[in-house]
Amino acid sequence: MNAKHSYGRRQLLALAAVIFLSPALRLFPAGPARVLGRAAWISPLAAAPLLLLYGWFLFKLMAARREGEGLADLSLRILGEKPGRAVLCLFSVWLLLYAGFVLRSGADRFITTIYPLSAPPFFTLCMGAAALVGALGSCRSLVRVAKLVLPIVLGVIVLILFFSLFGVDKSNLLPVTRQDLAPVPLLQGSLSVADVISVALYLTCFLAGPMPKKEDRLPSFLLWLGLICLLLTAVSVAVVGSFGAELTARLTRPFFSLVRNLVFFSSLGRIEALVVALWVFPDFLLVSLLLFAAQYCLRLAAGYRPSYQAQRRLDFSGGRWTIWLCGAAAILCGLLIARDPASLSFWSETLIPLLNLSFAFLLLPLLWAAGRLRKRL
Repeated sequence: MNAKHSYGRRQLLALAAVIFLSPALRLFPAGPARVLGRAAWISPLAAAPLLLLYGWFLFKLMAARREGEGLADLSLRILGEKPGRAVLCLFSVWLLLYAGFVLRSGADRFITTIYPLSAPPFFTLCMGAAALVGALGSCRSLVRVAKLVLPIVLGVIVLILFFSLFGVDKSNLLPVTRQDLAPVPLLQGSLSVADVISVALYLTCFLAGPMPKKEDRLPSFLLWLGLICLLLTAVSVAVVGSFGAELTARLTRPFFSLVRNLVFFSSLGRIEALVVALWVFPDFLLVSLLLFAAQYCLRLAAGYRPSYQAQRRLDFSGGRWTIWLCGAAAILCGLLIARDPASLSFWSETLIPLLNLSFAFLLLPLLWAAGRLRKRL
């Protein structure tokens, strides 16, 4: 990759951290609270071994790529022309479906928290158009935006967690008994954590980042996973400790409910609107990355040789018209799916997590196994 358009390992991890926040604070810790009760705050720690193993697996998979390759290029090289193109089309369908869902859930967040009299199509169209502009540029632009946004978003989260500690009731968290940590509920809670973290990890693999430095990339990668698990643990302690497991399990967005009830120094007004607006950046980066990866897979499957470098946004050569097609498909998907709250809950809590876990823990390992059998890894 041209040095002008390259980016480092830390920048990729910053992008992963930002896009992780979009699904994490939508689902967490309500999902684990439904199955683990007051022990929900333990689920990120229980998921850590599985995530560390998955991080090691992704490192080994991506270490086999060549200079300038991302996950899409590697998949095509491993599987060959015909099966490789079929898998790339499957990748694109999943990425666009997920992009449409993120647009729809982001619109719902604005409606339920700030604009209760609004309709989802307006926010879906606006966010989709903004993400399309991001996908038309180079992936380095997305990485650099993530590096700028990450300190701000993490600073807001840390500030909220700090002030929420004053409202934590220890009886909502302790004691944790053996019955609270039954194997099946603990596994379900761990999979909820694995769902929101794994999607951030493998999506960044679609970008052609720097070749790994064998002596330091894996430890830093695993350190990132450990810090993310600690962040989820802190969020769980704050939310479950403030609301209790029963109420947390019933809340649609527990973290934003925590923000709604938070008043600084009894003098400042609620900052919920500011925090919700700030979450536009994780949604924007996530949908832009999904569109970029989807169009890249489609162009590669069609026989083009797409580039990760910056090009003019109105340049339609080399199959770049597929970017506009993918943007329209994602927006249309966001407009058509989950037309009512019950349907949106099904998509958010069941369908999307199931598809994501299948992609991360079934399809990608099968790709790795095929590479080993064909001796291309």
